Amino acid sequence: MQDRELVAAIVAGEGGGLAEAYDRYAAALYTYCRFMLPDPCPPGAAADAVADTFIVAAAKVQGLRDPDQLRAWLHAVARNECLRQLGPAAPASAVRPVGAVAVVGGAARTAPDDAMPEASLPADLRERVLTEGADNTPTGRAHRVSVTHRAGPFGPTGFPKPVGPPGPRWWHEVRRHPLVAAAVAAVTAAVIVGGIAALLLADGSHRARASTVALGRATFETSAAASSPAGGPASPSRKPTPAAGASSASMSPADRLATGPSTSPGMPRSPSPARSSSSPSPSPSPSPSPSPSPSPSPSRSPTPGTLRVAPNKLVLSAVSGKPASGTFILTAVGGPVKFVLHSSSAKVTVSPASGSLGFGGSWVTVTVTVRSLVALNAQITVDPGNLVVTVVFSIKA
Repeated sequence: MQDRELVAAIVAGEGGGLAEAYDRYAAALYTYCRFMLPDPCPPGAAADAVADTFIVAAAKVQGLRDPDQLRAWLHAVARNECLRQLGPAAPASAVRPVGAVAVVGGAARTAPDDAMPEASLPADLRERVLTEGADNTPTGRAHRVSVTHRAGPFGPTGFPKPVGPPGPRWWHEVRRHPLVAAAVAAVTAAVIVGGIAALLLADGSHRARASTVALGRATFETSAAASSPAGGPASPSRKPTPAAGASSASMSPADRLATGPSTSPGMPRSPSPARSSSSPSPSPSPSPSPSPSPSPSPSRSPTPGTLRVAPNKLVLSAVSGKPASGTFILTAVGGPVKFVLHSSSAKVTVSPASGSLGFGGSWVTVTVTVRSLVALNAQITVDPGNLVVTVVFSIKA
C-alpha cells in the first residue's frame, strides 16, 4: 500500500489504515522521539509523543496537500509533540532537526543517521494507539479532541507550523549564552555605578573648594581688621581707620583722601577699610565640571547560525513524462540564518529557493521536483555552508 492509499484509508476511518501506518512508521517515530526527549525526561514520554502523533494524524492528515509526504508529515507532528513536552523551560538547543527522512518515489525512506540510534518499541504501544483511535466513549473522544487542539495550527501545505521556544528573540540569546549575558550585565552595572560615583565625587569636591575659598576670605578680613587698630600705626597694606564720631577737622588731608568723604556725627559708617592697590585679592578657584556619565555598552546583535540538511540524497523515479518529487529539511543551528538554494540542472527545481530561519532550531521543508524524459543525476547546493543534496532520478519501466 502506497502512502497515498494509506492516507485515503485513514481519512475514510478504516481501522486497517491506522494500523498499517503504525506498522510502517512507528519504529522510526519512536526512535526520533527518544532522540528528542533524552534523559532526564520520563521513560514513557517518547511513547506518549508517538501515541499523540497518530491521534493527530487521524484527525488532520486529510489536510496534507501531497499524501506521498506522509512520513515527513508524521515526523513534523512528532517533533512538535516532543517540544511541547519539553515545555517553556527547554533551552533553544533542545530544538533538534527532524532527522534523515524523505519521501522518495512515492515511498518514505530513511537515510543513515548516526545521531539517532535505533530504539525498541514498547510492547504495548501498538495496542494503545489502536485502542485510543477507536475509543468512542465520551472520555476517549474528549481525549482525541484535546490532543488534536493542542497540536496547534497547520500551514497551507498541511504541515504543522513549527513550535519554537517561547519569549522574545533577545531572551533566546540570553538563555543560549548565559555567561556572556551575565558578563554584559556586570559590565553595564559597573559602568553605571562608576558614573554615579564620579558625579558624587565631583560634586563633593566642588562644595569643599567653595567652602575653603569663603573661609579664607573671612579669615583674611578678620586678621586685617585686627592688625590695624584705631589710632595705631598703619600696616603696609592698609590705612588706619579713624574712630566713629571723630571730627573731620582732626584728620590730615592724607587721612581724608584715604577714608573718603566725612560722615555726620552720630551716623554709622561702613566698617570696611579701603584696601591698597598692593593688597592681593584672593580669587576663588574655578569649580571643576562634573565628568559625564559614560553611555552603556550597546547590545549585542544575534550570532548568525549554520544550516543542517537531512537527508543529503534523494532517489526519485517516475513514469516517462511524469514529474517526480521528494523533500528534505533545512534546520537552523545556533541562531538565525538566511539561505539560498541552487540546482545544477534546469530540470530540477526547488521550492522555496530562498528564505530565512528566524532562530536556532527553526526548520523548513524543501520540495524537489524533477521533470525529465531521461534519467539524470543533479546536485542542489545550499548556502551558507556549501551543503550538497544529491538527486538521483530514474525512469520506471
